Amino acid sequence: MKAADNPHQTRLEAALPAALERIFATPGVYAALWCGSAARGEANAYSDLDFHALVTGDHRWRSNFVVDGVPVEVFHNPVRKVRAMFAAEDAATITMFAQGRVVLSHPDLEALMTEARALYAAGPPLHPLTEAQRFNLIEEVMDCRGVMGQPIHSLLALAVASRAVDRLYAVNGWWEIKRERWPADLAVKNPEVAQDLNAVLVAPEARSRQDALERLATRLTGDLTYRDGGSEPEAVP
Repeated sequence: MKAADNPHQTRLEAALPAALERIFATPGVYAALWCGSAARGEANAYSDLDFHALVTGDHRWRSNFVVDGVPVEVFHNPVRKVRAMFAAEDAATITMFAQGRVVLSHPDLEALMTEARALYAAGPPLHPLTEAQRFNLIEEVMDCRGVMGQPIHSLLALAVASRAVDRLYAVNGWWEIKRERWPADLAVKNPEVAQDLNAVLVAPEARSRQDALERLATRLTGDLTYRDGGSEPEAVP
């Protein structure tokens, strides 16, 4: 759907000037970036306006307000804090600066966006599954097997699937995204994973839900067999 055909996008864009006026009037703000679904032209009925503002001084804060019935959220940070978040592999911050739209320009903002785009294109470092993580995931899958005849199975299976997908992003070096965007994102990155996740979400009964969960888990673990392992001894204080 084009932005012009999206009434939710139109509503948020209509509130943009008033939101920007308030942001620009905030003491210390000297640059700003419009981020999130509305900035991408993908607003829905529940979207808000998201911004990242650069500020002078030594403080950072988060603010929220409402203009014309539209909720607005603003992250205020000095440049050095943004770079610290880049160094910490903060996926949300890197994505905002890589994909956001400039609404108040400044060379500092341009430099940060260039850095973020390079980081985003390179992807995060790979985080292979550890033996402890593998064991814990298999344990959780087996716990789900144990309650297949109970209503709680759907809740547990969804929770385990969520953790498995989080881990798949880390193992494959994909930037983390909001969970509501997983189906579309995974359909591009790995259609088989997307199919497994969708099967967990829409399974009509416990057996098919469990089967889908186990397919999803084994994409990380290889199989569901236990192996010897454990942690190293630690001194007790």
